[in-house]
Amino acid sequence: MYSRSSALAAVVVLIVVLLLAAAAQSADLKWTPYDRPARYATVVDKEVPIMMRDGVVLYADVSRPDAPGRYPVLITMTPYSKAIAGEAPGYLIARGYVHVAVDVRGQGSSGGTWCNRCEIEQMDGYEVVQWAAAQAWSDGNVGMYGSSYRAINQMLTAALQPPALKAIFPIASSTDDYRDFGRTGGDANFAFIPTWLALVTAAEVIPPGWATSDPIQYVLNDIQHAGALTTTTLPTVIKLWGQQTYDENRVASPYWKLDQIKVPTFLVGGWRDLFVRGETLNFEKLRALKVPVKLLMVDGNHTETSGGSLLPDGDVPGLQQIALRWFDYYLKGLNSRPDLIPPVTVKLKGDGQMETMSAWPRPDIRPRRLYLRGGHRLSTVAPNTLETEDQFAQIYLFGYCSGTSERFILLLGVVPPECATDNTFNEQTELVYTTPVFEADVKMAGPIAANMWIKTTRNEAILSVRVTDVHPDGSSEELSFGLLAASFRAVDPTLSRIIAGENIQPWHPFSRDSVQVVTPDEPILLQIEIYSTNVAIKAGHRLRVSVGPSNFPSYLPPVPQIENSAGGVLTMMHDPQHPSHVVLPIVPPTTWPPLW
Repeated sequence: MYSRSSALAAVVVLIVVLLLAAAAQSADLKWTPYDRPARYATVVDKEVPIMMRDGVVLYADVSRPDAPGRYPVLITMTPYSKAIAGEAPGYLIARGYVHVAVDVRGQGSSGGTWCNRCEIEQMDGYEVVQWAAAQAWSDGNVGMYGSSYRAINQMLTAALQPPALKAIFPIASSTDDYRDFGRTGGDANFAFIPTWLALVTAAEVIPPGWATSDPIQYVLNDIQHAGALTTTTLPTVIKLWGQQTYDENRVASPYWKLDQIKVPTFLVGGWRDLFVRGETLNFEKLRALKVPVKLLMVDGNHTETSGGSLLPDGDVPGLQQIALRWFDYYLKGLNSRPDLIPPVTVKLKGDGQMETMSAWPRPDIRPRRLYLRGGHRLSTVAPNTLETEDQFAQIYLFGYCSGTSERFILLLGVVPPECATDNTFNEQTELVYTTPVFEADVKMAGPIAANMWIKTTRNEAILSVRVTDVHPDGSSEELSFGLLAASFRAVDPTLSRIIAGENIQPWHPFSRDSVQVVTPDEPILLQIEIYSTNVAIKAGHRLRVSVGPSNFPSYLPPVPQIENSAGGVLTMMHDPQHPSHVVLPIVPPTTWPPLW
């Protein structure tokens, strides 16, 4: 008995030691240089036809090394016309890769009718991968590369598990259409979706290279393409604002299909990107599923993140250099050692450094509360007496000059550049709660929860919450934001992130049967998800929470919400029975401020 117990104890100790050693090794990983010299010029085969199972022909531009042989293939499927947005990675082609840029069905040169990542389009991705693997210039190993829509397309294609697909490299990919950007908090996206649909429509009118040689087919293609206006584009806009929509269509959201992805995945995102919520969640879920996955977060908006313009940064190389290391191992079989790349590399806002971590969110974060108090204070102490309530009118046109607008408005110059880094103008229309000056640096890494007690005089309320870093010069830099319609306040604790008893990332079902009645003048608690951030609030700075009635033009309530909330007066409560507060993901050994 003694020897058996001793042996069991020894095994347990050994397992613990190995796990700790693995965790320490993972945390200690650092970026190291990796490169190969360019060897090839590039030749391009334009408008190569690819026949789909239903007879629709997709067209591709194939960029390949100018030497005979078989090479690994990288695929980018784009709705923005491959002629201008094929994202051909010249750096990789020069080092022995073929790149295939394909117009998705109904866009650019390709036939059919666009359906915005529907199941038919996803199956096209499967077929294109298998087609590429069988071509004379292919060695049978296929990867996918690209940003934004082209990144989401990779995730959806990988979930179908085409046999030839060996690795993907999604840059700026969302995970959940409803929560990430389309209907955040139950509100309707007003800035991004119309702008994006306009870009898709504009790209469609670019004539294909074969238009003059086959004008009849070109006209037929245009007729098919025009069908998307009534089947996809207009219905999207009408449903967006004309009616209340629910989380019922999950076809185009990778989150619900991540458990089908098996191939190694390198994820790139940005703290100011419109898809920031999904970028981190994609990593977290794939990591839990034991998929080889890495996460790199820059401090970029959608354009900067997608284009890789903020790299290299410190030891982190350029985007295509990283992709070379990734694909060299998984497609070429070279000893590029992607296992030595840190699991997580994230920009630390406020400090400017790149941090490496073993996981995201950091497993050591400690939830801490800051209470909204009378006198527009943020305090570590909960209210113990009745304090003066704060009010504002339910007006939907506030939010223009804010960091949120920079996330969602794609057209440069629409929002003044100073609005991207300073919310003080917009804060004139919001309730503002601010801490005293921090005497020491405070680090936060992860999602934030805003638990807001409110009353309204109507049957609906929309609440926007922003968290900002107030610099010594008074500028208020937005770190992240959240939004929620009161009727959607139901929370599913089984899908929420609860740490040390605090729900730091509430999950709302947004389903028809989860809708809750909003009774005028009755206190209700809104648990609002604030998107993840990674920041050091430096000594001499302050932390601010601003609360308002809207986040326009990024979001605008749909008609039913406007009908039920227009003209209402919303009251922010902060008393012992209704202690409104935010829950922050504090990183030890941060010295939490003294009691305020």
